[in-house]
Amino acid sequence: MNRFRHYAFLIGFALGLVSLLALPLQSVLAEQACPTLKNLTPSALRGDAAKGDWRVYRNAKTGLSFRYPPSMRIEERDPAKFGFDDVPDAIVDLRADGFPVRDFIVMRFICTRGEKTPEMAAARARALRAAHPGEKEDRGSMEIDGHEAIVGCGCGSAACRWAVVTLQPRECNIFPMATGQAFDDALPPPHDGKFPLLSILNTVHFESATK
Repeated sequence: MNRFRHYAFLIGFALGLVSLLALPLQSVLAEQACPTLKNLTPSALRGDAAKGDWRVYRNAKTGLSFRYPPSMRIEERDPAKFGFDDVPDAIVDLRADGFPVRDFIVMRFICTRGEKTPEMAAARARALRAAHPGEKEDRGSMEIDGHEAIVGCGCGSAACRWAVVTLQPRECNIFPMATGQAFDDALPPPHDGKFPLLSILNTVHFESATK
């Protein structure tokens, strides 16, 4: 009996080792997921039009505005409490309820200080597209409010996620934070999933900020 148990253990160990070796490495996963950002087609960026009953959020300090479904809600955060060296002008969370978690952050907006000239935006775009040694990232672009925005894809230990950086007239980092059943919403490229994140992105607009 002990001999059979020994053989069973060896067989199970061997099968487990083979299955682990068959899994792609993290760098391979990143290479497979991120290149989808290189050729963002208009159809991939269209999204559904914001419905007439969507609410409008406006941030007086930055001029940022966007529309969002009435089932979601806004929370303006105190940027000073986040510990950034260069404190941003605004941090805005878009929240919702989901099963099994209630009241979680779906998407976050972080807007830096100051407006960007076209020259500053072009320089920033070049810097964002520059290669980062040792990192598996890819960057594409999409149009937001009539200006180019950089779409990034970064892969961590769990999965790959998208992020968008607007360049004009304000630099704002926009990225999903949902987990659980909404996790697929974070997979690149930006899209409408459990939450209409792409459609919300398409409503982003910058007005003259109130000083």
